[in-house]
Amino acid sequence: MEMAKKKQQPISNPPNQEYVGSAFKTPRFGEVLPKESERQNSVVDMKPKKELHAAFLTEAHLGRALLLLDVNGSIKYCSPAMLNGFGASLHELVGKPVTDLLPEFPISQSAPDDNLVYASFLFRNSQWRACSGIDSQGRTLSLEATLMPLELEGRCLLLLELRTPHAHANEEEKLLRIQEVSELSGDAVAITDAEGVIVYVNPAFEVLTGYRKEEVLGRTHAIVKAGVNEEKLYAQMWEVLQANATFRGQFMNRHKNGTHFYEDKIIRPFRNSCGKTTHFIASGRDVSDRVHIMRRLEHFANYDGLTGLPNRNLFMDRLQQAQAHAFRSGEGFALMLLDIDHFKTINDTYGHATGDAVLQTAASRLKQCLREEDTVARLGGDEFCLILEKSALRRDVKKVLEKISALLSESLTVDGHNISIQASIGVALYPEHGEDSHTLLKQADSAMYRVKANGGNAHLFVDKKETLRRAGNDGFFGGG
Repeated sequence: MEMAKKKQQPISNPPNQEYVGSAFKTPRFGEVLPKESERQNSVVDMKPKKELHAAFLTEAHLGRALLLLDVNGSIKYCSPAMLNGFGASLHELVGKPVTDLLPEFPISQSAPDDNLVYASFLFRNSQWRACSGIDSQGRTLSLEATLMPLELEGRCLLLLELRTPHAHANEEEKLLRIQEVSELSGDAVAITDAEGVIVYVNPAFEVLTGYRKEEVLGRTHAIVKAGVNEEKLYAQMWEVLQANATFRGQFMNRHKNGTHFYEDKIIRPFRNSCGKTTHFIASGRDVSDRVHIMRRLEHFANYDGLTGLPNRNLFMDRLQQAQAHAFRSGEGFALMLLDIDHFKTINDTYGHATGDAVLQTAASRLKQCLREEDTVARLGGDEFCLILEKSALRRDVKKVLEKISALLSESLTVDGHNISIQASIGVALYPEHGEDSHTLLKQADSAMYRVKANGGNAHLFVDKKETLRRAGNDGFFGGG
C-alpha cells in the first residue's frame, strides 16, 4: 500500500514574529513605518550591538555581499562579494548614496532617525525583503536584502546584506528535503534557527519527548532540559557549533511527564551559500536502556555483590586518590585493615547464610562509623579496609576505632543464634608509615596479622614502640 505523503511547509519564523506590509517596493518611506508605540518597541528590541562590526569584517571575506551605510544612506564600505556582484570598485561606491545601487531602497536623506527605526522594525529577526539593484552596466538585478543597525566607534550605522533569490530558494529546498526524510526517521529530529529557536520537529521527537509539535515550535530546547547536565557540556557544544563543526554528545533530558531519559545527540550547523550558519539540525535517540545496563555493569565491576561496599578494584582507586590529595594538600590519612575474628568457625558452625549475614552486618556498622569522604571496602572473604581522609593524628583515628568497637560488639541474632563480632585491625598512617599505596598496605597488613597472632580482638598501629592492646586487659581500644 502506498502511503500518501504530507507536503512539508517551508521553514519560516513563527507567524507572530512577521511584519505584514510593503517591502522594498514602497515608493514613500512613511507608508511602511509602524505606529509610534510599535516604533518605540522596535528600537528597544533591536539596539545596535558593537560586536556586529567584528562579525561584519570577518564575514565580508566569506563570500557575503555586504554594505555598510551611515544613517543617511551613504555607502561607507563594501565587501568584495558586493563589489564583484555590481562590477564596481570600492572607490567608485564609497560616499555614494545606496540608491545608486538600489533605486527603490526606502531611505530618507532628511530623517536619519527614521532609517534606524525602519531597519529595526521591518527587518527584525533578520527577515529578507525583495528588491531590485542596478549594476555598473545598467542591468537590473533581482535581489533580496536584510538590514540591521550596528554601532562603530560611537556612530550608528546600517549593515545591509544582499543575496540572489535562487540561493535562498535552494536553501529552503534543502531544508524541506531534510524534513521529508526526517518524517520517516526513527531518530528524533529537531531543526532550530541560528538563535536556537525550534522551527521543526519530526514525529519521533514527539514520541521521545512527549511534546506535540505545536507545543515546541517557537521555543528552545530548554523545554526538555532536565537541569542535571553540567554547564561545561553546553559550553563545549556551542564552542564546536560556532566553529562550524558537528557536535556529538549525550544528554539527560526530561520527558513531558517529568521522567528523565538519556539521549545520544548529533547537532550539525546548516549553512547558506555564503557560509553563514542559518539553522542547526539535531538528531537524537533514546539510549536510556544502554546507559542503565552500562551503569549496572560498572557497579558490578566496582562494588561487592554481598555487602554493596566498594570492592578491591574501587578501593585501590580510592587509595590512590587519597594519596594524591594528601600529597597536594599536605594532609595525612589513615589506612586500616580489618579482619573478622573466628569467621571460619561462624561459617562452619551456623552455615554460610549466617556467615553472609555477619558480613553484611559488619559492613553496615563500619559505614556508620565513617564520614562521607571516608571509604570502607570489602577486599574479599572476611577482610575489610578503611580509609580515613585527613586523619594523620592518632587521637583522631582512635576515636573512630572506639566507634567501630562499640558497634561491632553489639548483639547480633541470626536465625535464633546470638553472634559476637570481634575484629583484628592494623593501622598505618600516611606519610608516617609509608608514602605509597603498596608500602601502606603492607605495613597495615603486617600489623593486623600481629594482632591475630596474639589472639585478635584488638588493634595495632604500625610502630615498633606501640604496645598491643588486648580487650581483656585495659579495654578493647584502651589508652595508647
